[in-house]
Amino acid sequence: MKTKFKQLALGGFGGLLQIGLLMSCTNDVQETNNVAASDEEVVVPVSNNLTALSCSQVLYTWTGGGTDHNVGVNATIDDRSCTYDYTQGTYGSQYDWGVYRLLSTDDVGSLQTRIERASSTVNNIKSGNYVRITGYCRVLEAGTFTDSHPPTSMSDKDGTYLIQAKGTHTGGGGSADPAIALFIAKPVRDSNGNVILNGQGKTDSFDIYREEILSRGGSGTTGRQLVFITNVKYNTDFWIDVSTGFDTVNGNLRHYVKSTINGVSSTFTVPEPERALQAKLRMGAYRCHGGSATILWRKGTTQANFVNNP
Repeated sequence: MKTKFKQLALGGFGGLLQIGLLMSCTNDVQETNNVAASDEEVVVPVSNNLTALSCSQVLYTWTGGGTDHNVGVNATIDDRSCTYDYTQGTYGSQYDWGVYRLLSTDDVGSLQTRIERASSTVNNIKSGNYVRITGYCRVLEAGTFTDSHPPTSMSDKDGTYLIQAKGTHTGGGGSADPAIALFIAKPVRDSNGNVILNGQGKTDSFDIYREEILSRGGSGTTGRQLVFITNVKYNTDFWIDVSTGFDTVNGNLRHYVKSTINGVSSTFTVPEPERALQAKLRMGAYRCHGGSATILWRKGTTQANFVNNP
C-alpha cells in the first residue's frame, strides 16, 4: 500500500522545501562516463491503489533506508500521486537510481499527477545569479496517449516532463506559479500513429522537446510552443544539465533557460526579463495522460548548484 510520511497544506510547501533543501555552490558536476549504458529489462515494484481521498499533495523525505539517491537536489519530495511513492534501487542496472513513477489515473483534482523535487529559488534578479540541476537520467515509459494530434502540437497529450524551469513575474497573467520552459519526453510513433516498439516490446525511443512560453504567463495552444531537442533510447543513460537565471547580453539583462541534454545544447531567452521575480527548477516526473510513466535519476550524479547574490 502506498505510504505517505507527512502531509501539509499547500501553504506550507515553500517553508518545508527550504528546510529540506541542500544548496551547493561547488564546481559543476562533470560527466564521468560518456558511453551510454542500457539494460535488457527493468522491473519496477508495484503497490496497491488507494482511494481518491488519499490523492492529495504530500511532502515527505526518503525513509526507505540508506542514502536518498537524489538528495543533492532537495531532501523533500513533492508527491501528487495516488499509487506510487518515490522509491530507489538498481532495477537491473549496475547503478543505483531514484525512481519516479506515475499512473494516468492519479491526477490530483485539477492538478496533473507528479512526483518532483524543487530547487532553491533565485529571488535576487541580478546578472550572474542562477540555479542548475545536472544528472544522468533514463526514460522507461512516458505517459503514452493516442490522439489525432502530432507530437509537436501543444494539444498532444503524449509525454511526461523530466525537468522544468519556473518563476513568478510582475503584472499578473497565467498561473500563480508559472512554468517557463518544460522538458518533455514523448514516445516516438510511426507514420500511422503507432508507438514504435523495440525487440523487447517496449517503446523504442523518446523524443525530447522543450515546451516554452511565448509570453509571460503563456499556456495552452496559443501561449506555448514545442521545440525538438534530441532523441533518447528506451532505458538508456543520457546526461541532463539545465540551468535558469540571469546574465547580461549587449548591456541588457537576460533571463535564460540553458540546457544540455544527451549532448545537445540550446538556450531559451525568456520574454520580458524585466518582469521576472524568480527563477527555479523542478525535476522528477510530471504529467501522465495515458498508461504510466517511469523516469529514473541516477545516484551520485543528480545535483544542484545555486547562486543568489544580493
